[in-house]
Amino acid sequence: MLLDDLNPQTGNCRRLIDAWRPWRGDNLVPQRADMRLEDITDILPWISVADVISESEITIRLAGTMIREVLGVELTGRNLLDLTEPEHRPARGARSVQLTTQPCGAIWVWNLAFADQNSRPAENLSLPMLPNEAGRPMQMLNVFGMLSTKDPPLAINREQQVAPSVQHSFIDIGAGIPEG
Repeated sequence: MLLDDLNPQTGNCRRLIDAWRPWRGDNLVPQRADMRLEDITDILPWISVADVISESEITIRLAGTMIREVLGVELTGRNLLDLTEPEHRPARGARSVQLTTQPCGAIWVWNLAFADQNSRPAENLSLPMLPNEAGRPMQMLNVFGMLSTKDPPLAINREQQVAPSVQHSFIDIGAGIPEG
């Protein structure tokens, strides 16, 4: 999928892509210092930033308050893959590395479990960012939004695994997309 063809279903994902495009300007990828938080104040609670170190280490540097509310756990400082079911870790790690080395974006849908035992689909958008300091790992800027129009339900009172995606597409931001 080409960046210009991207049409996210949730307002959160649309807001992030609308802000990310000007941040990068004529560059392929913006530097984190190019982010203007005032452009995304309304979705900051849904934003996370992760350092993509390797296929086995994706450190979440920042996770917004709604992520904690919805998932029921603080993610800041955690390895995303520790929150992923073991059989899905290789695919999630590989996709994250592909996103930052290609570089490209990704959009996907996954199901979240909640206290009432229901699950609801969420849309997630990930876009690459250059770190502010040379020699640091590339970063993923992420946002998610609930596809249901209902208020987010109560989180389960235990750490849940981040489910695998039920639909995933890489987004060509100008450098192509990974094969396969």
